[in-house]
Amino acid sequence: MTAFEFVFSLISVITSLALTRLLNGCIELYRHHGPVRWSWRHGCWTTSAFTLLIGNWASFWSRFHNATTWSAPDVLLQLTFLSVLYAYCDLVMPDKPNAHETLDLQDFHERFGRRYKFVQWLFALLAMLMLAHVAKGFGPWLNSARFALIATLVVGVALRARSVWLDTTTAIGQAVLTTVYMVVRLQALSS
Repeated sequence: MTAFEFVFSLISVITSLALTRLLNGCIELYRHHGPVRWSWRHGCWTTSAFTLLIGNWASFWSRFHNATTWSAPDVLLQLTFLSVLYAYCDLVMPDKPNAHETLDLQDFHERFGRRYKFVQWLFALLAMLMLAHVAKGFGPWLNSARFALIATLVVGVALRARSVWLDTTTAIGQAVLTTVYMVVRLQALSS
């Protein structure tokens, strides 16, 4: 087993756990026996978590599959980075409600949205730092960190948003951004 295969196995386990949490959470929403009050904003942030997770997994493969050595700090940095992504995926999903209890995703977003937005913002900052760590100068870093830079700005605005329209706009913007990121990173796998 190469060093990359070992590290990628760890990355894949954490990614799989986060994906399981997201999928299980969505299935629980579908199975819920009580009424569900849906939220477009929460749906956008859930979409963002899913697309960011898949895009990040594809990005890790395309950026690092040729790496022959990994230092302990590099491995720990990757594990920290993915642990924050896992936390985002976990926090965006509500706990399973009691049977026949109303599940209000609008209320969930209002009460807990700042938490998962903050963790996503922290993830974007860590992405920029990780990319700076491996970049060979400012230009290459700026090119590779463009999605993380935009996400930091969008989520930063979302964290400061006090109006519903601005919160909705940033949620849609983040969902679109992470979907584009996922598509770009998945396309890089084929080249």
